[in-house]
Amino acid sequence: MNKKIRIFLADDHKMLRESLNMLLSQEEDFEITGQAADGIELCRSIYDIRGETDIVLMDISMPRKGGFEAAKEILSEFKNIRVIFLTMHKNEEMVAEAFNTGASGYVLKENAFEELVQAIRTVMSGKIYISSVLSPMLLSGFLENERQSRELSGREREILKLLAEGYSNREIADFLSISVKTVETHRANIMRKHNFKNVTELVLYAVRNHIIEV
Repeated sequence: MNKKIRIFLADDHKMLRESLNMLLSQEEDFEITGQAADGIELCRSIYDIRGETDIVLMDISMPRKGGFEAAKEILSEFKNIRVIFLTMHKNEEMVAEAFNTGASGYVLKENAFEELVQAIRTVMSGKIYISSVLSPMLLSGFLENERQSRELSGREREILKLLAEGYSNREIADFLSISVKTVETHRANIMRKHNFKNVTELVLYAVRNHIIEV
């Protein structure tokens, strides 16, 4: 017989906890190890059972001690435990903070119950799980951040143009009335943003993007 996945529930809404308890208990390979209504009770309970649970399924917004703080405390003491946040919060900042605490999963309360079951099994297999509702949004945000990080500022475009035209750092500094150090910093940023290996690649980019005319 396969070992059951032990799950501890933490949410300040009793009706939700009891519903989750009932539904999750119907899965043959799941076992509920306890419940808590807030972060302090959760941490105390996990200590009481000596960390003998596999998953802590918890809300972020809880009284007395919030989910992030409780998760950090639990994960610092019990390396065997994996945390899945079950929450209503959709914004990227909350998702990022959740995973910064060491969480392994992030599921929305609006998701179907079947997705929660999938998240638990995925996390237990050693993988990360993010709500299917959030995945496209997070990917879009990531791509937008990548695009913005690669965009050149007005000053960087000025310096790129002058570099591509063959001016030295000193000549650019004099022309723009800035220090050589500032030019070097902008030049390094330009090379980093577009992964240029040398000035030749920089010049080709400037030509292709009509920054300079040839």
